[in-house]
Amino acid sequence: MRCFAFRSFRYLPDMLDAFGEFGTRTICFGASNTLSSLGVPYCSYPSIWIGPEQYDWDPLDQQVTDILARVPDADLMVMVDLNTPDWWVRLHGQHGRHRDTFYDLGATIASTEWRDETLAYQQALLEHMEERYAEHVGAYMLQCGCTTEWQDHSMGQESPSRLAAWRKWRLERGHPDPVDIPVRSTREHLGHPPFRDPVEDELAIDYWRFGHALVADTILLFAQAAQQVLQHRVPVGVFYGYVLEHGPGRLLYEGHLAYERVFSSPDIDFAMAPGTYQERRIGGASGVMTCVDSLKLHGKSYIHEIDHRTHTARSVTLLGRAIPGHADGFADTAESIAGLRREFCLALCRGLGMWWFDMFGSWYDDPDVLAAIGEMRKIWDEWRGHEGEPVDEVALLVDPESMLYVGGDEPLVAESLAQQRHALGLLGAPYAIYSTADLEAIDWDPFHLVVVPNLFYADGDTTKRLREALGGGGRTVVWPRSAGILGSRGWDPAGVERLTGVPWNTSSLTTRDMGGWTSVYVPDDHVDWSTLRALAQEAGVHLYGDGGEAIYATEWLLASHSGSGGKRTFHLPRHVVSVRELFTGRAVAHDTERFVDDLPAPATVLYAIED
Repeated sequence: MRCFAFRSFRYLPDMLDAFGEFGTRTICFGASNTLSSLGVPYCSYPSIWIGPEQYDWDPLDQQVTDILARVPDADLMVMVDLNTPDWWVRLHGQHGRHRDTFYDLGATIASTEWRDETLAYQQALLEHMEERYAEHVGAYMLQCGCTTEWQDHSMGQESPSRLAAWRKWRLERGHPDPVDIPVRSTREHLGHPPFRDPVEDELAIDYWRFGHALVADTILLFAQAAQQVLQHRVPVGVFYGYVLEHGPGRLLYEGHLAYERVFSSPDIDFAMAPGTYQERRIGGASGVMTCVDSLKLHGKSYIHEIDHRTHTARSVTLLGRAIPGHADGFADTAESIAGLRREFCLALCRGLGMWWFDMFGSWYDDPDVLAAIGEMRKIWDEWRGHEGEPVDEVALLVDPESMLYVGGDEPLVAESLAQQRHALGLLGAPYAIYSTADLEAIDWDPFHLVVVPNLFYADGDTTKRLREALGGGGRTVVWPRSAGILGSRGWDPAGVERLTGVPWNTSSLTTRDMGGWTSVYVPDDHVDWSTLRALAQEAGVHLYGDGGEAIYATEWLLASHSGSGGKRTFHLPRHVVSVRELFTGRAVAHDTERFVDDLPAPATVLYAIED
């Protein structure tokens, strides 16, 4: 799924023509029956699912026909919206038994009625598409929940189906019947703020674990059913696993923490997400929302959605609501081109697919912006699959389990994950992102610096696994202050020293020689980029840039993004014959290991490194 695709909520013939002219054949479209979070329909075609086991395929056929009229050899990516149509909520929702999945996903998806009727709709749609358009369909995406990204906004609230599923969950795991869903004061209780106590708050922790598992189980139920029709003929994907993006008020509640199960499933072939909303401004480092390198370990792909607001975008709907990311949009042509090039470079250098999302139209109405995308397409065609090997020597190791123990509204949620990703983005070197379930499957030899940002819960087995995987090799492992503070017996400050070699609440950055590896304890909830840079340098990490700006790199490519411009010095890991900037075609340097380039403001540059 290393695609260079086009997507829109709307049928935009001019954009289909324009993207088709520079070789884009992969077109993503949505078969949707619901309103967006902006209060307007996702799809400009009429609904398909019009009643119980009643489907009108004419709007779907018309949508496909319209696309093929513009791109006859299109490779279609079909987004299957599984959210409840309005009629379904009215028909089944008496006395609050069934609610709208768009906002109340977790309160509805355990319902037998919802599962049976929605599975029947999904299977009928897939069968229709496969029977009529199989030669044009290259992938399917299964979507549900808020913004169709499997996000649960019900905040753990009770429903009859959720209660029944919760009681079954507890009984299957050998616990007494809980009878009821924990009341809010119980499920939000923090025995040791900002943390839950593994013993005192066990019921709440398990309830939130159940909520994430319910979303993951539902995804896998529908994916398995989809594969019964598709027989793995084409890839199936989901928006899911936003562990590095959802902050306070979101990560604990929205159901994305069970991503390790979804990513390892044989029925899921790829995941996708927008570029982070927290680093969109010009000069920002950008970044991904999930553990993309763990996804790759399981043989899966990732699609980077470029939905960033350009200066021409219609980002305020007819109802007056602005899209997410509107405030950090690009102000003019120069910013739009530099910002879009940054997202392109991230995807190209990280080995990701991408699609250009002209959400409600006019995202790419500037001819210079559209021409820049055309040039990126040429670079993509030349370099995709020829970027060379990854050169990551820094890794971020994320632990989803530990986030069940952190209060849902605590600043620590963002400080330990999104802010740590932000600091790594400014380090001056590329970095990989893994999840702890894959600890033993990762080849740690290339990594000199490993940041473990949120391992708050670490029992004896976890500590042993980490020591065996990360110990040795002379690498440096960095732990923010509360690493290992929770264990199987509860609140355990002594666990911090067992894990890191440094006592909890040590007031200054402290280094310990652990015999074959170095442990660094940082007395804060994340490590800032300048401190990380110093630690990386000491650990032997090759630093390509001087820090403070985004760097993406592979064996043969080096990219950087700057908001302020000016002279920048770049350091290569080896002596090279030449350096060429691909967006402009400029010869920049030759016979060197170090070069200086004078960048405009703003700028994104992409260098080809030739031995």
